[in-house]
Amino acid sequence: MKRKIYEELLKWKNTDMKKPLMIIGARQIGKTYVIKEFCEKEFEKKIYINLLEHSEIIKIFKQEINTREKFNRMKIYLDIDIDIENTIIFFDEIQESEELISSLKYFNESEEKFKIICAGSLLGVKLKRMHTSFPVGKVKMLNMYPMDFEEFLIANGNQGLIDEIYKCYNNNKAMDQVLHEKALSLYRLYLCVGGMPEAIKNLLYNEKDILKFDNTIIEDIINSYFNDMNKYVQNKSETVKIEKIYKSIPAQLGNQSNKFQYGKISTDARKRDYEIALDWLLSSTMVHKSTILNKVEIPPLRIHY
Repeated sequence: MKRKIYEELLKWKNTDMKKPLMIIGARQIGKTYVIKEFCEKEFEKKIYINLLEHSEIIKIFKQEINTREKFNRMKIYLDIDIDIENTIIFFDEIQESEELISSLKYFNESEEKFKIICAGSLLGVKLKRMHTSFPVGKVKMLNMYPMDFEEFLIANGNQGLIDEIYKCYNNNKAMDQVLHEKALSLYRLYLCVGGMPEAIKNLLYNEKDILKFDNTIIEDIINSYFNDMNKYVQNKSETVKIEKIYKSIPAQLGNQSNKFQYGKISTDARKRDYEIALDWLLSSTMVHKSTILNKVEIPPLRIHY
């Protein structure tokens, strides 16, 4: 399925490939799929390395040797000879190795033309809680999200409807009533299944019949999120708080004040007790903060004489 972030990957390839590219986003949103597709289509040679499947590479990068030697030992372990000039290397689940993340500085500064792209689950949380230094300014970072409504329409083969929506928006005119109703019908369907690629794929497989949609897909994804909530935490108490906040979200969304209320978590909840857990959730990108504007104004103009 087409993802709009692909265009951002092409921009990186064409303008700033010297910097390793890091894709940050929640689990199951399609990071690995789109990056693999990008590597396959855009590069002559590619290497995929999932650190969850290669704990030995994590051990190599922990060693007290220079990064070039670590890279050489990784090649020997994988039994491959890497043509650096023409090969892109995709490190998946890179959050498993703080040392490899720190080593991205070397790949950026090296005279050799390394092409490095990386991604991982809970990477946003890991970056905030690293014990080693993050190579600030040496890595290009992109945020990725579940499929939005436009991507949902593309997957459904509704490019004509997308074009009509853009045309009406740009010309500031109302859509034809029939087309508007079709757009609303599809939007309601999108709200029912969400933007996870696996869920949308299942909906299309069942010819958009919501009654045949496999709800266990979403349940399994949510359960995997709960399983992740015990990672990169200070203690079990923090995990419990993270889960409580996450479970309070439906009540938060139904709150008439339109503000996040700690009292919705539990009657005795206080901001000071839940700030760190809330920051974990935001960093994980499982949830997103919506900033409410109380007043919208045109910014003051700076006039030059």
